[in-house]
Amino acid sequence: MIANPQRAAEAGQEIRAICVPCAPCARPRLVFRYAVMTPSQHRAELAVDIALAWLLVWFLYRAGLHVSLQSAMVWAGTWHDLTWTAVATLAALLFSWRWHWTGVLLTVPILTFCVVDARAYAILLAALHQGVDQTWVRDAYLSGELLAVDANTQPSDVALIAGAPLLLLTLRWLPAGRARIRPGLVLALVGLFLVVPLLAPARTAEWPADTVQNPFGHLMFHDPELAVAGFPIGDPLPADVSPTLAMRMTDPRLADQAPVRKILPPQPDKPWNVVWIIMESTGTRYFEGETFPDNPPMPTLRKLADEGWYLAHHQSPSNSSATSIFAMLSGLIPSPQMQMYSILPDNYIPALPRYFPKNYEKFLYTPGKLSYFFPKPFLEHSGLTELVGFAESTVKTVPLGEGLCKDEIEVMTTFLQRLERAHEPFLGMYYSYVPHWPYTDYGAATRRYTDGRRIAQYHNSLYLLDTQIARVIEQLRKQGVLDRTILVLTGDHGEAFGQHARNWAHARGSNRENFETPAVLWQPKLFTPRRIEQQTQHIDLVPTVLDALRIPYDEALLQGESLFQDHWRRKVEFFWANEGMVTAQREDGIKMSWSPMDKRCRVMNLRTDPAEARPLPCGDYPELLGILKWFRDDQLARLPAYSEAVRTRQPFHGHAVP
Repeated sequence: MIANPQRAAEAGQEIRAICVPCAPCARPRLVFRYAVMTPSQHRAELAVDIALAWLLVWFLYRAGLHVSLQSAMVWAGTWHDLTWTAVATLAALLFSWRWHWTGVLLTVPILTFCVVDARAYAILLAALHQGVDQTWVRDAYLSGELLAVDANTQPSDVALIAGAPLLLLTLRWLPAGRARIRPGLVLALVGLFLVVPLLAPARTAEWPADTVQNPFGHLMFHDPELAVAGFPIGDPLPADVSPTLAMRMTDPRLADQAPVRKILPPQPDKPWNVVWIIMESTGTRYFEGETFPDNPPMPTLRKLADEGWYLAHHQSPSNSSATSIFAMLSGLIPSPQMQMYSILPDNYIPALPRYFPKNYEKFLYTPGKLSYFFPKPFLEHSGLTELVGFAESTVKTVPLGEGLCKDEIEVMTTFLQRLERAHEPFLGMYYSYVPHWPYTDYGAATRRYTDGRRIAQYHNSLYLLDTQIARVIEQLRKQGVLDRTILVLTGDHGEAFGQHARNWAHARGSNRENFETPAVLWQPKLFTPRRIEQQTQHIDLVPTVLDALRIPYDEALLQGESLFQDHWRRKVEFFWANEGMVTAQREDGIKMSWSPMDKRCRVMNLRTDPAEARPLPCGDYPELLGILKWFRDDQLARLPAYSEAVRTRQPFHGHAVP
């Protein structure tokens, strides 16, 4: 015990506050005593502080990674992520930290906020501890341009995630958070947690099947296809591609120069209603019965396709929802950047509702969250006045194991009620969620496929979605407006089930299964039965629908083609995917995917190799690589410039903006 506190302080001795029992009442009370710590003791305790901070980070990493990969859980969702993280945090505090209760109260909210998106935390730590694509993770996080797994995390969130150890260490310095723990034991424990995974092989045969099939599982492995087929690229190759006309591409290598002629439907006596259904994660091959040829999952959609225009070779220009929706409703290819341009608040690119006359009611309903991979500002700026999602819906039911959507069936009921209240003409849009991974089970009535495979669960989700489409048609028929309504039905993107290594769900590959999705235009008075074999994209839907409605528009401000044209101009399709690949697909079937971030490349010939199993040397296609680089740079600059022109109501390259 030190007799003189002032002299002890002057000598650099640490003053510590502790709780001790009061002799008369045997109840804790706060008293002060003075402990002398030598420099070596101070360094040892500081080392313990640092080690414990990283030990807790490691606990959180394991929890977040476990939840992300779903290796031992049959449920998923944000609330489960939070619960699991909270359990791991409390375990670390109780068994390793022995914090004062004030330290616990300070730490738990901070840690919870840091790992609200446990998947983002898992990506960062997986890269650090498993050596997976570290350049990709570093560039994405440092620039604030995150991939789809964490696309709408703000830079402030990233700072919290990356700075979690520093925050914890700061709290450990507080008197209430100090603990007397043997440094050697703690350091040994931390070393065990950190060294073992670093020495362990990156790939092991013990990975559970559910982990391998998980869309996030690729984060734990390298991509052998790109490594084998790719080659390092030095300085950018010259690309003398001519400028575009406003937004439409006019270079002879990209588009036919012959003028087109349109054969348009007659001017309607009264405006058409439009019901646009966006089908989440609906792949063409599954809709057509590739997996269950004797029992296709979507009979209602099949009937509509047979009665209208079925775009049999339709693709999304993206493998993620927000960018896919942007393309289908803007008529423009998404911006090839890691941060999703489609969800940014300063996106004023015109969407389909802006082209509609003011007398139209315009509304959209979805079970999903409008703050999660949804281009909300883009649609709000275009005059879609009623947006009802997870938070805005009157539906209270959340499916078991989900945290990002409300009950699909109940939300569809509210959409049907909104259709019943709508005054003609109207644009009613519905964006489903049910076929999204992990393919939530809605009960025995929806289990059409019972073999237990993940792909069977997905098909059950497609079947449930198809029954909801049937409800829409019945509602329109009941209202007596079906014969005055155009139906547009299309998936936002495709879905993968291991057709290529570690390619599961949709947002982790640039293969056909990721992009291909069905599209149907139905209204017997306008679209006589026709199977369209032309290669189409989402960007073609806006000009086609506007032509069907006989609404005028400036073709120079769109990059899509109308299906009412007498011939197709576009020679090259462009794609942008979440894993950072920009892709060009020529009309002769040559498809090149190139990563601007790590300079890797892959080429396929879809005519001779439709399964995309035999990559070709990228060096044999320098012109296509030059076009890809030009497109990336040009689109990155052109979309924001067009958006700014719309925001300020200024002409864009001499064209009046919508």
